[in-house]
Amino acid sequence: MSFSAKVKEEIGRHSSASRHCQIAELLALVLAVGEVELKDGQVKLILKLENELIGDKISQLIDKIFEHEIVLDRHSRYIQIDDQEMLDKLLQTIKLSDYVDFLEEDWLDEEELQEIEEESITYVSSKGVSLQNCRFPKQVVQKDCCKKAFIRGLFLAVGSVNDPNKAYHFEIVVQNKEMATAVQSVIRNFSLDAKIVKRKKYYVVYLKEGSMIVDILNVMEAYVSLMDMENVRILKDMRNDINRRVNCETANIKKTVNAARRQIEDIEYIEQTKGLKYLKEPLRELAELRLEEPDANLSELGEMLNPPVSKSGVNHRLRKISTIANTLREDNLI
Repeated sequence: MSFSAKVKEEIGRHSSASRHCQIAELLALVLAVGEVELKDGQVKLILKLENELIGDKISQLIDKIFEHEIVLDRHSRYIQIDDQEMLDKLLQTIKLSDYVDFLEEDWLDEEELQEIEEESITYVSSKGVSLQNCRFPKQVVQKDCCKKAFIRGLFLAVGSVNDPNKAYHFEIVVQNKEMATAVQSVIRNFSLDAKIVKRKKYYVVYLKEGSMIVDILNVMEAYVSLMDMENVRILKDMRNDINRRVNCETANIKKTVNAARRQIEDIEYIEQTKGLKYLKEPLRELAELRLEEPDANLSELGEMLNPPVSKSGVNHRLRKISTIANTLREDNLI
């Protein structure tokens, strides 16, 4: 099971105790998967289901809010509500009745449908009109707890989150810019910098940073998934820290080896051209020690001298040796 599926399974089991939160979550699900159709002068609501989890959640919420049981056909890919009394009650409760009333009073003909499609208003089919085209009912998500329930519902239906072992990415996909802006506003209420990008004909509200995805999991009250992700983040941070330290140590070792090689080349050049007796006693002592201890660092070389010399003192003497070697090289070129 993917990480995204685990999150959905966890929040699918979540049950809001407050009626207003249940309404907010139902609003999210209806907006995400709902379309309305007019047939024989009657409006019906079609809720298209990608999986049983969404259907179960919708039926549970309708049962809790309206004490109305919806029997799910496990082989069906949609829920249809055509009982006008129940439909009116549902739409009024989630504050979408004005939008549907408008459609019912002046239902669009084929020519008008084509006209509005060209203006980028999304239609699910030639008969059904997506509820995402309606004006977003902000009054349903006034409280923070309702905003959390709304995000849960949307994620359950049209959201996804990457496996944190691979990449950090959380998204909710909607059908038009107005809906995307409304979702972005709800998420930003929790100090999360949600952004919007257009992907083909859809709009994606997304978060990219690991810390923000942890926060949105907390907002959705997906605490088990949050802990799983935090464990992955800790391991990744530890690995990255170890890699940084190893890389730094490797770079230092490489730097030390290269410096020692250059020092030995200078000393050997002096030995071949003038002999090490050409050097003053302190420099000759260090030169001989460097030839004997090619892998020692400056501090170790300083401790081996008698009397011991500081790291900066050793570096100063080696620079003098280098200057002498370069001078001899220049003289030999003349």
